[in-house]
Amino acid sequence: MFDTNVFGLFNMVTAFSPLLLAAVSDNAPAPVVVNVASVLSRLPMAFGSGYNATKAAVVSYSDTLRLELEPLGIKVLTLFMAQVSTSLMVPDNVQFGKNSLYIDFEPKVKARSTDHARDSIKPGPFAKQVVREVLATAPSSYIWKGTNALLVWLLNAIGPRKVFDSVVKKASGLNDAALVSKAYARAHETTKQK
Repeated sequence: MFDTNVFGLFNMVTAFSPLLLAAVSDNAPAPVVVNVASVLSRLPMAFGSGYNATKAAVVSYSDTLRLELEPLGIKVLTLFMAQVSTSLMVPDNVQFGKNSLYIDFEPKVKARSTDHARDSIKPGPFAKQVVREVLATAPSSYIWKGTNALLVWLLNAIGPRKVFDSVVKKASGLNDAALVSKAYARAHETTKQK
């Protein structure tokens, strides 16, 4: 995931920077780099910590890159992608493995994926919204698009750091005492076997 979402992004920006620099002109809009982050860089979606971390890295990289490239005439935009109905969130992609401490949470997380796919904006309309923002005369450095993007932005901006915890716990089953008890017991049984 880091190779694709983070290091691949670094490599792309490095490879295309000379072309972007060559395109800088006083008579044309500034060349634009659009880095795709996620609301999950701000929202701690349970059982997605690796993916969430890659998107948090994209945000940090983009913030710094924006400052570094601005004096050279290049604009950097960060896209905080929220819920979009893609194949990434299909229930078949959720597989904890039979030895996982969290195996009993799998049905709940699969249901979360089903709900996500059902309730999310489709890729075509999402792409049109993003392109419209990117091509605006004076685009914002931060674009929040997708189902619930503005809600996540607002709660992230004004809420306490743990504002999303109860929603995340409910969506993944981490608020279910019986499931938590099973995971706890499995974790302690595993440590006794070693």
